[in-house]
Amino acid sequence: MKRFPVIWLTGNAGAGKTTLAFGIRDHCNEQPFGDSPLARRVIILDGDEMRATISTDEGFSPEDRRRHNLRVARLANLLAEHGFLVIVSVIAPFERVRNELQSLCNPTKWIYIKREGLEGTDRPYEPPSKPDLTIDNDVLSIEEARKSLIAYLMGLAIGTGKPKGMPVKKTGHVIKVG
Repeated sequence: MKRFPVIWLTGNAGAGKTTLAFGIRDHCNEQPFGDSPLARRVIILDGDEMRATISTDEGFSPEDRRRHNLRVARLANLLAEHGFLVIVSVIAPFERVRNELQSLCNPTKWIYIKREGLEGTDRPYEPPSKPDLTIDNDVLSIEEARKSLIAYLMGLAIGTGKPKGMPVKKTGHVIKVG
């Protein structure tokens, strides 16, 4: 069976990526084993946390952002190969870099977290031309956005089956399935 794709939440700073990522993690980790295809261990790679750990030497120039995104993608790919559902909450502001990340971290599902009024010359962002899902946080509440992404993930889980070796939660312990 195929592994679960890396879920990459992209959108400008302040769009709600981190809030949504942690809401999904909590939902998945709280599911009783066997009751949901999303009852699995989730790892979040958050942009701010990644900059404070694996990218302390990177600034915010386009090339620094590219290198930071590549580091995160390599880590996400490694964790996904080890059976975790990986949610990346990193801006990835440039389309050409997202295309490069796609080849490093495959399969990846791009979730565009849209919110107006966050653009600025100091915060360049190119919206994805073909995201797998768009969540418009100008329209949806936090709970509606969370439910929308959960429904999308359920569709992925049902469509691909439970990936072999996916760590799942069972009464507070991690066990290997498959």
